[in-house]
Amino acid sequence: MINLLVVALLAAAPLPAKPAHYVTDNAGVLGAARAKALDDKLAQFERDTSDQILVYVDRDLPDGTTLEELSSEALHKWGVGQKGKDNGAILFVFTGARKMRIEVGYGLEGSLTDAKSKRITSTVMKPLLKDGDYADAVEQGADAIMKTVRGEAFTGTGKTAAEIPRASASQVSITPYLMVPMLGVFLLILVMTLRRRRKFSTSSSSGWTSSSSSDSSWSSSSSDSSSSSSSSDSFSSGGGDGGGGGASDSW
Repeated sequence: MINLLVVALLAAAPLPAKPAHYVTDNAGVLGAARAKALDDKLAQFERDTSDQILVYVDRDLPDGTTLEELSSEALHKWGVGQKGKDNGAILFVFTGARKMRIEVGYGLEGSLTDAKSKRITSTVMKPLLKDGDYADAVEQGADAIMKTVRGEAFTGTGKTAAEIPRASASQVSITPYLMVPMLGVFLLILVMTLRRRRKFSTSSSSGWTSSSSSDSSWSSSSSDSSSSSSSSDSFSSGGGDGGGGGASDSW
């Protein structure tokens, strides 16, 4: 009965939704341009190494949980790191609570040890946070994490987890048996489209124009680079589910 109660309490622990980006800044300490730059850097880091590093900044911890509980649950539920490798880490900073933590997946604990995580928070980030320079603290903390875990043997594929499904979908082979029915469907759609054009020659696809830029939280700082924003700032979990190392700190 006690074990069931513990499981129920853990399941009810508040956890923010899985981030859509590598960088989540609910406290507004980075600004759009710096958040986008750090986001791109973390995405490229995953392409190079397959390691997934997230940054999560907010004002206050959710009620009913501790920093350690939240961090461990997030690493597991958000699926940070590759499946079977667990090569992910999350840097949490809560400005109102004045607390921070680096949560480390099992696959990175060989290089990003508890002691090294503590060194990053206490010697790299804490002095900057005490001075109120939150943006530099977050950026330098993330840089220190990336520099530390580069020693792991994991190698990247040149793509993030968000980009791999799109790439593989374009490489799906079509057997000859499917060609005839697919060609028939295509011709049917073509005929229907031509008929509609004759009926509604003045209409256009204006209903899609306003939604394309609102999908990205960084669109306000990169309105002239919409061609690259869809891939560089989208986070998709790799399927990692194991962790528990790291270090907590305060300032």
